[in-house]
Amino acid sequence: MNQRLSLIVAGDPAQRTGGYLYDAQIVTALRAQGWDIEVVGLDGAFPDADATARQALENALAAQPDGAAVVIDGLAMGALPDVVAGHRERLALTGLLHHPLGDELGLGAADQQRLHRSELHALAALPRIIVTSRFTARRLSVLADDYAIPLGGRISVIEPGVAKAPVSPAPQAGEPLRLLCVATLTPRKGQDVLVEALAGLEAGGWRCDCYGGARDAAFTLRVQYLIEYHDLEDSVTLHGECDSDTLETAYQRAHALVLPSWYEGYGMVVTEALAHGLPVITTTGGALRDTLPKGAGLSVEPGDMGQLQEALARFCADADLRTALREGALKARQTLNDWHAAGKAFARALTDRPATLAAGSQFAASWLSLREAVDRASRSQRLASLAGEWLSTRADAYRLVDLGCGRGSNVNYLASRLPGPQAWTLVDHDAALLKEARARVMTLRDARGHTIVADTLAASLARFDLPALASAHLVTASALLDLVSQAWIDALVAHCVAHRQGLLMALSVTGEWRFIDRQHQPVEDPEDAWVLELFRAHQQRDKGLGDALGGRAHAALAAAFSAVGYRVEEAETPWQLAAGEPDHQPLMASLIDGWAAAAREHAPDAAGRIDDWQIQRRQAVASGELGIRVGHRDLLALPREAG
Repeated sequence: MNQRLSLIVAGDPAQRTGGYLYDAQIVTALRAQGWDIEVVGLDGAFPDADATARQALENALAAQPDGAAVVIDGLAMGALPDVVAGHRERLALTGLLHHPLGDELGLGAADQQRLHRSELHALAALPRIIVTSRFTARRLSVLADDYAIPLGGRISVIEPGVAKAPVSPAPQAGEPLRLLCVATLTPRKGQDVLVEALAGLEAGGWRCDCYGGARDAAFTLRVQYLIEYHDLEDSVTLHGECDSDTLETAYQRAHALVLPSWYEGYGMVVTEALAHGLPVITTTGGALRDTLPKGAGLSVEPGDMGQLQEALARFCADADLRTALREGALKARQTLNDWHAAGKAFARALTDRPATLAAGSQFAASWLSLREAVDRASRSQRLASLAGEWLSTRADAYRLVDLGCGRGSNVNYLASRLPGPQAWTLVDHDAALLKEARARVMTLRDARGHTIVADTLAASLARFDLPALASAHLVTASALLDLVSQAWIDALVAHCVAHRQGLLMALSVTGEWRFIDRQHQPVEDPEDAWVLELFRAHQQRDKGLGDALGGRAHAALAAAFSAVGYRVEEAETPWQLAAGEPDHQPLMASLIDGWAAAAREHAPDAAGRIDDWQIQRRQAVASGELGIRVGHRDLLALPREAG
């Protein structure tokens, strides 16, 4: 049976811009793999969605049957987070982001922030996000941290493929050099900078052909004016939008691609030029720094007309440079992925099971960053000190393992509180988080002022046969325990007993949370109690380590260690998020959203009632009326000395 998918885009799906061409090629590749795909184009204005656009997206989503797989292009959803959120529990939604809407050139600070926030809220409702470059993935993570809007969904990078193409002929001796620019006429693409740079070149030895639709009328007039002002009508031609055959002819006649963009989410035309063996003269704007391989072209700072003019002049005047860059482009051509491979990667991103990332159990870097300061203030210093005292009796150097290390927050807290020398192994299943964690901990020092040693290990937390785990003196973890099963706890305790290891488990949720007033007194509300019970039930689903114990896990761990004769010390470590405290409000809003998402997933028939609760509680937190207390406990388990 074919897999079915609907792709929703803003406007006409047949538009010939990089983003729409990406979408079209992915659709073609998926159909070749047996997918049944419907492409839906939305009426209305985007990205600043008008009433027509809003209704069009609502209608398109409402028309999908329950459980349907739907990919929404970022241009179509970024300004409509509430519409997207209204269908997130009913449909299997994926966001496709080419570049953040707020990064478009020419936006004022207020519009930029408005679009960033709106798009992040839309993406935060999705279990899966696909981006088209590593740069955009990094940029999205930075924005999520900057705006304190954590993204719980898995982010997959699926870079564009490229169609096989014949190599364009090299220029003949005495032949004018033909420069090709393929980009829509909008300020971000920088054709005005290009014309100014070309005006400084010696006339006669080159010509420049620009292909791309006039998406911005005022900017198009400006570029045409600059061409006329500099008397370049015989050297620079704006051909407008063209079909694929005309563009292929242009590639075959060209000797280099010029892309003067201020910013690109990927820059597909760069790889298209390389597929033809063409050198590329471009900028370092956005993902272009990554997209152009070294030795295949020249790069300048975006918007720097002088640098661009110098690069163009060098290319036109230096035959040896042109030969070297052409050889670099031909070498890069051999490494390009095709659209079939991109389609297979896209299909994997759609069908892989997304991680469960409800509040209190999510591993997204933005969520971990959001909670770190509150975690640090809540943890038990007493138990950390006791762990340090116990370690100091064990050896002259200490081996420690951090399970589910995330971005390294646990090590950041413990290193300076424990004796040294310390050698840490940071274990997590997420390679991106491991990379961030390693970078954060390499400069940490122990309680005696010595630099710690740390390495990372990408491994499932279900494994206890890791050599680093067997050799550790102290095993640690933070905010992990609610995800695990009784069987996992029994295996961990047995491992610690077998190796005479200590265990320090911090910030384990107890399954208790409640809203508090300005005087820190609990607020009793039956709707809160109802959502809490739904959340507790959701916590006990399998998160990849067996049927999760949720808030019961801490007590189970304490009982298991006590049963084998370990010394067990516990401490209450609740989050106290004060009403009206600005620094706490982003975390409280994220908690409410996470609890509501978990409740809706467990009780989809009650989605409307849960939505009402979510809106009311968010408003109460935003107004400073309510704060939140979330129950946590820390645990230290140490083997008793023999005799």
